[in-house]
Amino acid sequence: MSAGDRRTSARRPWTRASRTLAWTWWAVSLLVAAVAWAQSMGGFLSPGELAAPHADLSGVTDCLACHEVGAGVSATRCMTCHDTVRDQVTRHTGFHADKGTTCERCHPDHRGSDFHLVQMDTTSFDHTPTGFALKGAHARAACEDCHTTPGTWTGLSTGCVDCHGDDDPHGRAAGHARLEDCASCHDTRRWSAVDLTAVRFDHTDPKQVDFTLHGQHTDVACTACHDAWHFAPVAAEACVDCHDDLHHGQFAPRTCDTCHTVDVPDFSLRGFDHTTTDWPLTRGHKGVACEACHGDGAKGRYVDLPHDRCSTCHADPHGGQFSPRDCVACHDPDQTSFALSSFDHDRTDFPLHGAHADVACETCHGPGTAATFSDLPFDDCTSCHDDPHAARFAPDRCDSCHTDGSWQVTTFDHGRTDFPLTGAHTEVACETCHGPEEAHALAGLPHAACTDCHADDDPHGGTPTTASCTVCHVTAAWAQVDVPHETLTGFALAGRHAPLACTACHDDPGFVGADPACASCHEPDRPRDHFEGDCGGCHLVDGWAAASLGGTDHASTGFPLHGAHTTLPCDACHTGAPSLGPFCTDCHADDDPHRNLLGNACETCHGPLDWSFVRFAHATTGWPLRGAHAVAACVDCHPTGYVGTPTACRRCHEADRPHDALHADPVTATCDVCHRPYAWEPTRWPGGGDR
Repeated sequence: MSAGDRRTSARRPWTRASRTLAWTWWAVSLLVAAVAWAQSMGGFLSPGELAAPHADLSGVTDCLACHEVGAGVSATRCMTCHDTVRDQVTRHTGFHADKGTTCERCHPDHRGSDFHLVQMDTTSFDHTPTGFALKGAHARAACEDCHTTPGTWTGLSTGCVDCHGDDDPHGRAAGHARLEDCASCHDTRRWSAVDLTAVRFDHTDPKQVDFTLHGQHTDVACTACHDAWHFAPVAAEACVDCHDDLHHGQFAPRTCDTCHTVDVPDFSLRGFDHTTTDWPLTRGHKGVACEACHGDGAKGRYVDLPHDRCSTCHADPHGGQFSPRDCVACHDPDQTSFALSSFDHDRTDFPLHGAHADVACETCHGPGTAATFSDLPFDDCTSCHDDPHAARFAPDRCDSCHTDGSWQVTTFDHGRTDFPLTGAHTEVACETCHGPEEAHALAGLPHAACTDCHADDDPHGGTPTTASCTVCHVTAAWAQVDVPHETLTGFALAGRHAPLACTACHDDPGFVGADPACASCHEPDRPRDHFEGDCGGCHLVDGWAAASLGGTDHASTGFPLHGAHTTLPCDACHTGAPSLGPFCTDCHADDDPHRNLLGNACETCHGPLDWSFVRFAHATTGWPLRGAHAVAACVDCHPTGYVGTPTACRRCHEADRPHDALHADPVTATCDVCHRPYAWEPTRWPGGGDR
């Protein structure tokens, strides 16, 4: 470019792009300079380089991540990042349970990037303050055996399975209470040497096990059933879960203990009681060898062997004439060779009584080989006898009135009909119901309901229509009433309801429509401003005054009872007011020595077990108690109240201040310049040395 061109270019105006580029360059330059100045000022203001874990907070703008303005290091801000420590402090567990106020006392920073914030001397560390004292094998374990994350010493759970879960061979997942508690059998001295004495584990106690041991099982070693010490779940529902089935499933679904017992050595079968089967053996059958019916050896058949009929094993000499009757209808297996010495007709479906017993067999069955012994009709008297009544009483049978002992009717047992006479009915003359003798209505007389005869005597006007009179009344005496009240109405009469007369609750002679709600009868008895719920929720029918919350607990009201509250009678708190508030002062306002200066949350310091026992974390006030202050009574510093108590030493100890020149000096106006709360003497003079 020539000189003329350069002059021309210099005079050319800037474009928008060139101006934007120039301003961007200046802004970046200023930002770099500001960061450099801040870093240099941070180095000037910081008391030292941060430890490596806090290196990302080294900038001057990050100081407030740990420090509060004018208050130094804030434990609350420390625990914003260190949540494990925060959980221990909040729940009062672990090593940091009581160390949540001055983190910098144990973990000072600004001592260089190589400084270790956790000064952990594993050779001398006392593990007891963590809440998990090391005993037995734990005392010999290296720290890294449990604290596997390098540099992390907190946050471990103390449960056995939390460390030894992978070593659990017992089937803990089954949820058995004894397996859940490792300490039931193990201790920290010897994990593998387990002594399963009855004191620790009794396999004969059904409360401890699902399968109790007795007989031959009591001498079996644990590992014979619990392979590799696996205790749950172990299949023990059937014998075949542990033992081979020598019968190859032949007796399924029967179980082995149907025949065998653990009380016999080797579970041997010492004889067999055939009466335990559905075919007991008697007389002639007793002497038969087992193999005669069941077969021998491994091919023996013991179940599902047919025995329903004699003909299954024995030939029928009668050529099937008595089929489907079986031989035992006539023959007695208790008789030798099943001989029929005589025949008892009572074993048939038609026993012979009275005049029938003297009739010759041939009269009914026929003679010789043509005799008919089976399927001979006898369902009705007319099968053999003519009906002199010409079926007048059909379908009633002749034996409704006649007997085979005497064909003539001298007396009549009404119990043979479908309407037996009981109570007052036995004294009623036959004509009262059946009419005069010449017009007796002996059959078809209606009697399904009491009103068939007593409709005009019904005092209830036909109600209730669905219930029979005999549900409440008896024939012995009409006025004698026994009402199954719960069955009829669903409302059981119990307690003081039981002796009441029916009319005490029922105005309607039909005894229907009564309201079962307590208030329908007892509303006038309800006390003023009383609970508006159902009376039966608290009161009992055995005694109105014996009130409780029924099947529920006081916690259902939103205010569970604890401590001294559990022993109070209901009216100690419920004095007639419609409702009670949830705060302690709602009942104890007159007992509040603090005059409500501390608010309504009394439970913050006091508990329901003992009002005088006070728990209060004084550090939450911003003035933790140390030294002699920690053992002082509350009223020593708070004689008139708890709010606004001064924290300056001389406000409480002015009377103890010596009146000499030294203490008159303004330098000594603040007591804790020289004195400490742990011991008033000796003092520490600011200039050095004790005085």
